[in-house]
Formats: sequence, structure tokens, C-alpha cells
Amino acid sequence: MTVPTDRVSLTLLGPWLPAILADGSRRWVRPAEVAAEVDRNPVVDFAWGRADFDAATREFLIGLLATACGERMQDDAWAEWYERPPAPDVLDAAFAPLAEAFRLDGDGPRFGQDREELPDNAVPVGQLLIEAPGGNTVKKNLDHFVHRGGIECLSRPAAAMALFTLQTYAPAGGAGVRTSLRGGGPLTTLVRPARRPGRPEALWHTLWLNAVRPAAPTGRERSAAWIFPWLAATRVSDKGQTTTPEDVDPLQAYWGMPRRIRLDFVANPEGRPCDLTGLVDPIIVRTCRTRPHGTSYAAFRHPLTPHYQAKPGDPSSWLPVHGQPGRIAYRDWLGLAISDDPGNARREPAASVAQAPRRLDWLPDPIGPLRLTAAGYDFDNMKARDFTEGEMPLHLPPAPVRELHEAAVRQMVLGARDAAAVLASCVREADGPAEAARTEFWETTTAGFHDEARRLAHDLAEAADGGATASLDARLRWADALRAAAIAVFDRLAPLEELETLRPALARRRVGARRSLLFAMRGYGLGRSMFASLGLTPPDGAKKKVGRGKAKAEATS
Repeated sequence: MTVPTDRVSLTLLGPWLPAILADGSRRWVRPAEVAAEVDRNPVVDFAWGRADFDAATREFLIGLLATACGERMQDDAWAEWYERPPAPDVLDAAFAPLAEAFRLDGDGPRFGQDREELPDNAVPVGQLLIEAPGGNTVKKNLDHFVHRGGIECLSRPAAAMALFTLQTYAPAGGAGVRTSLRGGGPLTTLVRPARRPGRPEALWHTLWLNAVRPAAPTGRERSAAWIFPWLAATRVSDKGQTTTPEDVDPLQAYWGMPRRIRLDFVANPEGRPCDLTGLVDPIIVRTCRTRPHGTSYAAFRHPLTPHYQAKPGDPSSWLPVHGQPGRIAYRDWLGLAISDDPGNARREPAASVAQAPRRLDWLPDPIGPLRLTAAGYDFDNMKARDFTEGEMPLHLPPAPVRELHEAAVRQMVLGARDAAAVLASCVREADGPAEAARTEFWETTTAGFHDEARRLAHDLAEAADGGATASLDARLRWADALRAAAIAVFDRLAPLEELETLRPALARRRVGARRSLLFAMRGYGLGRSMFASLGLTPPDGAKKKVGRGKAKAEATS
């Protein structure tokens, strides 16, 4: 890998990103090279050796594109760059006016760092890593699980990305230590396009597809000082002050700086390699200085994060979704892929996800399957438990039937939620593991959901009647699939074969629970809500009690 040679000041528009190319080789690239050689040997990902740094780098580049290339983000201009990516010198020219905002060290403003020198309270640079034990933990010698000392020397590229990752995902850190603009551990979702036949899968297409430029503030000229907080005096929060999109440029969503930090740069005459990348940099970072009460952000709608409304009907109560244990799955479809209610949404996908279908409509040819990726830290209070990443297929029918497809898939997910709840209740009644039943149910039905959603997209595109019949058929098939899955999971976790070994009372409960599940999955009793969610009419007599003899015979069949 080529080593950056600038000994005076590192500009983050130069070659500072460790990239993986399509042929498996690795080298340091500058941001403009992410669009290079797309048809031959493009950048496909980054190689920091840390998933959080790689994810943050993708966000860095999306933010840079949104900030510098806004005039290219409409209709034909956007599509032209997607189909024929710009040469590196074109992107270099677009980024050049922002160069001063991306200097990491030297005199003057420094990328992601406070304008003031800050007090002489240096802490090890490893404290920039989100999973590092806090200063008080180290002081009291309580760092039993994540130990101090693992990262003691960072090259300037690694220090820059450690700083950006912390400012972007920062968790709560005690009194006056602010979380990121999206709170601690925000979830980032992106739409990832399929590889075109005969072409390698270039990262450029994902970045350009997801780059969203928030509208400029009404009546205000855009300026770098409003976008990049380190170019101006820090908006401190020592008296509870907050910073909203009305106070700065909404583009600051990409460049939030909640922590007051200054990196300490020192010469590296011994040639010590970076503890993270192995790079031998003539200038290294071993310590940094901090001060509490940085910027406290509020009311931002980050373009790469889904949001939910904490208080129904209150437009000021939208909050970012945070990472959770486990991978995303179709149970998360509402709020990540589409809104949960087209007329009165309380969960909405990221702007990057919502806009992707419209942008793809501008292309002359379909691009094939899409995937939704999600990444974020899972925090337990202030402690990082894991950095989770996952993806699932997206299904995008032609624009004329897209609304009908979304409506049907929304009903399918809601019906599955009701079915999972009924199953868990019945397994619990049968003295079985209710949460295990719920988990297994979602896993069991995942492949069927995506098959059905994919088939529905095709059927709607081919429908001659507007798609109403195709939608109904899909939901009926899905009801059958939910019923089969629920019964199979129940029988595995609460088998009737064990009845002779159970206490009589428990045996009766287990038979009764299976009977309840059978009738619920046919739309009776608890199953009426499932049928309503699916947009299906419950069977006649669903409110009537079923004869005891018939019920027992069906429950044990």
C-alpha cells in the first residue's frame, strides 16, 4: 500500500483511505478515487480492520458528495453520474472548494476538532475508540473486559477516522459529555444496488445512490462555517443550550461535532507503525485533549437514519432509530424499508432509502435486485456491546404498481407480527419457551416472505386488472404460510407426544393451547386481528364458539 508522504499537514482530500479493490488488492486512495475504474477495478470497500470505521467511512463519503455535489442530484444529472461515474479529477475539482475544512493538523481550523487549544488534560488516543473503557474505569482499575493499552499509537489517517467515528456514533459519556447528533449508536441504513452484468460491484453506486442533500435554510446563503462546526466557535451546551437545523445548515447532519476534542500530533522519528493499520506515518497521535459541554444537537432528521415518532401527532418528537442486538430481518420492514402507515406514519425509513426508488426510475434500464443494509452500535447504557451489520433483500416493482406492492407487503408484515404474538401466547400457555417460539417463527418465515414479495412484484407488473387480484392472492398464500409455520414451531417446542409424561393439568393446557392456535390461524378468536392486518375477511362464524368435540379432534390431528 502506498504511504502518504505529507509531513506537514494532512488534508483528508488526499490519499488517506485504505481501500479494497475489486481484484482483491489494497491501497490508500483519496476520496475522489472512489469513482475510479468502475468498469474494471473499482473500490469495493474499505480496510480499516474495524467494521465501525468502514461504515463511518461510507458515511463520510456520502456526506462529502452531498455537500460538494448537490447540483448533480436531480434527474438526468444524477443518472448521468450513476451510469458514467465522474473521473477522479472531476471529483477533485468539486471537492477543492472545501479543502480547508478537511485539514486534520497544522495551524488554523482542524477537521472534527475544537477551535480552542483545550486544557492540558491529555488522555491516551485509544480513548477515541467507542468500545474503550472510560477514564474513570481505567483510573479505578475496573477495565476487566475491554482492556487499556491496545491502541497507543495512531497514524494520522487512523486518528482522523477514529475521531470521525466517535463524533458520528458517540454514546453518552457522563456529565457534559454529549452524544452524537443522532444520539448514541444510531442505525444507518443504505440501499445497495446489484452488480451490473459484466461489471464488478463498485462502491461508488451505493454511495451515489444514497447521497441526500438536505434543503438549504430558507433565506440563508450556504456557507462552510454553518456546515462544518469546527470552522466556527463551538456551540457549547454548558447551560443546556441545544443546536437545531434552524441554528446551522441542515447539512451539518453529516458533520456533527458533539465532543470537544483536540488531537496531539508528534513526530515519529523511531518509525513506530500505527497500532491499527500498520502504517508508518512521520506524524503520529498518541494522546488527545477533551473538554465537556460540546454541542448538544436536537431535532435533526439525519438522511441516513430511520426515525420514529415518540408522541403521536407531535412533529417535534421524531427520534432516530438506534442499533439493536441481532441482525435486521423482514420483521423490521416497516420503518426501515417503507413507512408503517402511508397516511399517518409513526415510523419512517431514512431519506436515503425513501428516495432510492425514485432515483432508480431515472435510469434508462432496470438495475436488478436491491438490498437494504443496516449498521450501528448496540449499546447497553453507555457500554458498547457490539457493532452490528446486516442486510436483507428489497423488492422494487415498476413505479405504476409500487404503491400497491407496498400496501400488500405492509399487510403481510403486520399479519406476521400478529401471528408471532399469537404463537408466543399459545406456547407460553403450553409451558413452552415463548420468546424462542417468536424467534424461530420469524426465522422460519423469512425465506417465504421474500419469495412472496418478489413474486408479488412480478405479478403486479404483469397484471391486467390493476393488480388487485395479484395482491389478494399473495396475502392468501401468505396466510397459509403463516399458519403452517406457527403450527410447526408450536409442535416442535410444545409437542403433544409428551402428554403422557405431563401433569394432567398441564397436558390439558397444552392441548387447549394448540387448539387455540389452530383456530386463531384460521381467523377465529385471537386470529381475527391477524386477518384484519392481512386485509382478509375472517371466516363466517369466527366469533362463535367451536364445539368441544370438534375442537379436541382438530387439536390432536
